Amino acid sequence: MHTVRPLFVSTYPPEECGLATFTRDSADAVDLAALEPVSSLAAIQKTRRLHYDDPRVVHVIHNRRPDAYHHAAEVANDGPYDVVSLQHEFGLYPGIWGDHVLDCIYTCRKPIITTFHTLMTEPAAMPRQLIRELAAHSQGIVVMTEIAARLLASVYHVNGPPMQVIPHGVPEVDFDVDSIRKSRLGVAGRRVLCTFGLINRGKGLEYMIEAMPRIVAAYPDVIYLIVGVTHPEVKRQEGEVYRERLAAMAEALGVGAHVRFVNEYLSLPDLLVYLQACDVYVTPYPGKDQIASGTLAYAMAAGRAVVSTPYLYAEEVLAEGRGQLVPFSQSAALADATLRFLNDPEFREETQRRAYEYAKPMFWPNVGRQYLDFFSEVLAASEWRLDRLHRAVFAKPSGNGHRPHELLHGGK
Repeated sequence: MHTVRPLFVSTYPPEECGLATFTRDSADAVDLAALEPVSSLAAIQKTRRLHYDDPRVVHVIHNRRPDAYHHAAEVANDGPYDVVSLQHEFGLYPGIWGDHVLDCIYTCRKPIITTFHTLMTEPAAMPRQLIRELAAHSQGIVVMTEIAARLLASVYHVNGPPMQVIPHGVPEVDFDVDSIRKSRLGVAGRRVLCTFGLINRGKGLEYMIEAMPRIVAAYPDVIYLIVGVTHPEVKRQEGEVYRERLAAMAEALGVGAHVRFVNEYLSLPDLLVYLQACDVYVTPYPGKDQIASGTLAYAMAAGRAVVSTPYLYAEEVLAEGRGQLVPFSQSAALADATLRFLNDPEFREETQRRAYEYAKPMFWPNVGRQYLDFFSEVLAASEWRLDRLHRAVFAKPSGNGHRPHELLHGGK
């Protein structure tokens, strides 16, 4: 039986961003499910030139080239790929609201499965229409939460192609906390709070730093680890202004010794050490319109007790006692929730267990199988539709007795 061969269109390592990591892990998981290497990549270069070591990268899309996405579609059309897995988030593609991606979907003749990573609850007319256009030209849609599926239906009025909810994949992690990991990080015997991810102003880290004086007053041994480099786009535009402002804020509040910046883009094994060493994981993001969060998904897979603002992804995955949700931009609420976990070990452990059990179906081998199955379903449906069209065109004579293909060629 033929195994479907997807071409992923996305950023890809060594690009340092969550989407690049997600795409690499998705391709790995699909290949694992297929028991053979079936995935290929068309890697998007947003600004700087990168060198790709992965032989699955068969094409590089240079965002600065005006014909980049038309050419990418031609690569898909001419290559041995059965479907195109198009990753979409705002800010990824060039043009107004990233509308250059439309060049790809208008030109591509292979079935397209679009994965939506960002959706707005109250979109302006142009981004709303862009999402609708992408959906209309896709043969399948993937979202990572039920709430995202409802948004597409109720706000964007998308009801055409088959839609599948496939959770954000996560690594398989043992449910385990031990002091050895804290020792490796130089925080043995301390209560550890943690946030990780690319740093930018949209993370709301200042609100958690403002919460630290109350937490430190209750637990003088506590330390807050902010793990990750500044987002490359932000760093190009303004350098380390935001990180430096956060460090200055911590010093001004008297908690500078309790806030540590780990300015590294970590490998997965190193990242898991930080996650499994932390007692409370925090996502203080200030914006509601986030329908996926790899950082939160990873924290749940590591069985962490999570405090988060109620952005869309967190609202769904942390429901039913799998974490604590606090109002946006409220440092006092972040402090209250963090202290509740630190004050009540039984409550923290029960929350951790619920989060971990919820995350098990999100382990990458399970998610890879879901993607491979959905790709296969979309391909089969597309082939069936083409077969029906072929039969209809060649089985029915036109009104003047000529078959349609004869009319195209001036049939007599």
